[in-house]
Amino acid sequence: MNRIFRASPPLRVPDGSLVAPFLNCRDSTSGLPFDLLEGFSLAAGTIEPNAQSKIHVMPFVTQVTLVRRGVLTVRMANDGAPPYALALDPDEAIVTEPGAFLQLANAANEPCEVLYVVSPAYVFESTGGRVIYDDSVVLDETWAQLEAAGWRASSPWPTQKQRQAAVSRIAAAARRPL
Repeated sequence: MNRIFRASPPLRVPDGSLVAPFLNCRDSTSGLPFDLLEGFSLAAGTIEPNAQSKIHVMPFVTQVTLVRRGVLTVRMANDGAPPYALALDPDEAIVTEPGAFLQLANAANEPCEVLYVVSPAYVFESTGGRVIYDDSVVLDETWAQLEAAGWRASSPWPTQKQRQAAVSRIAAAARRPL
């Protein structure tokens, strides 16, 4: 398939940041052939000035966050260890493993633009503006609350069975004639 892929206008995602998926065949809104790139997905993101995402967890995927423009503070915690923060400049990246708690923050007065490379491909299913399945679990807790709770979030995490069911529904919808 020889064609140019262009990012769609960004959408506000549940963690509060802006994301424009443009190479994600497992996103029900992408319009891409279902089996185009099942090994990874790519999305452009914007962390708005003086803003931060909610803390979230991706139980099934590894995410590389690459800063294209601006400065990004990434706060993470995994394996029960205390959270730590790293500052990323343009052309720097960080890897977030499955199950790690993650928060992205931009303390500058300018937007921070990032690329998200996710493997396996990020699964996102929505219909009628309602999210049916999302590979991210967005949390309402603070870092202190999570630590006090022994890193157990109040939000339920999806199961592998729920993820596979979403993949099956997206695949079925992709096979339907327009």
